[in-house]
Amino acid sequence: MADSSRPMARDLHRALERALGTDTSTSAASRRTADLPPVATGFQSCSAHFYRGSPPVLDMPKAAATYGPLRALCYDQFAVLHAGALKGPLFSAERLNAEALREGASVKRPDGRKAFFADARLPARERAQLEDYAGESRLPKEERHDRGHLTPARDMRDDRAMAQSFSLANVVPQNSINNQQAWNKIEKDTRAYVMRASGTVTIITGAYYAASPARLGGDGPAIPSALYKLVHDDSTGRSWAHWLPNTATARIERPISYDELVKRTGIRFLPTNG
Repeated sequence: MADSSRPMARDLHRALERALGTDTSTSAASRRTADLPPVATGFQSCSAHFYRGSPPVLDMPKAAATYGPLRALCYDQFAVLHAGALKGPLFSAERLNAEALREGASVKRPDGRKAFFADARLPARERAQLEDYAGESRLPKEERHDRGHLTPARDMRDDRAMAQSFSLANVVPQNSINNQQAWNKIEKDTRAYVMRASGTVTIITGAYYAASPARLGGDGPAIPSALYKLVHDDSTGRSWAHWLPNTATARIERPISYDELVKRTGIRFLPTNG
């Protein structure tokens, strides 16, 4: 007969680890961001991830009231503006070129079941946790939510940056079919454009939330109603944006203009460009 006390003892041990702050999974996650800048009110530590070094401009009083504490998170190859009230990101930003994509082509994508982690730089009450997604695998695929990257893992040029992209601060609850089909094509098409571009391309990927968004598990991360990806060719000055509702039936439509994206979101993503 199997010893039923072993799973119980293991669960008790892990609960004690979490209570004492020695949980090995938390420690491993902390190591991934240990030498990165702490959360801040601005992106001074990673301004290079933005067009001409200028982060997007929001209506701060309105944004703070709606989204709660807004915190700037810097990673090696991208940056995230995180909203504490939503337990998730408003947008991420990266600057990408063909050389970086060629370097990253040989980087092996890790097993997502083990790679995602809660970014310990954020206060616990403001960040998504791995367990928030625990029940999603039992739902029908058309109702299920993946941990959908804003800045894609496949854009990363080395193992370290790839690991950082699995931070839950860079992730939103995204409809599974949407993530794996239509949005996946948008990501691939964007990389294909970068490979053809003559220089660097600024890419800002964001989540658009309804006034009172649904949440995973009732109190988990907010579920965005749409996702968008702004592509700005730094060499030519051309900009366009993909806008995709966060549903199983969403289809890719003609890109919208930069001005239309600003109108919909209230965010000036390229402030030095008007």
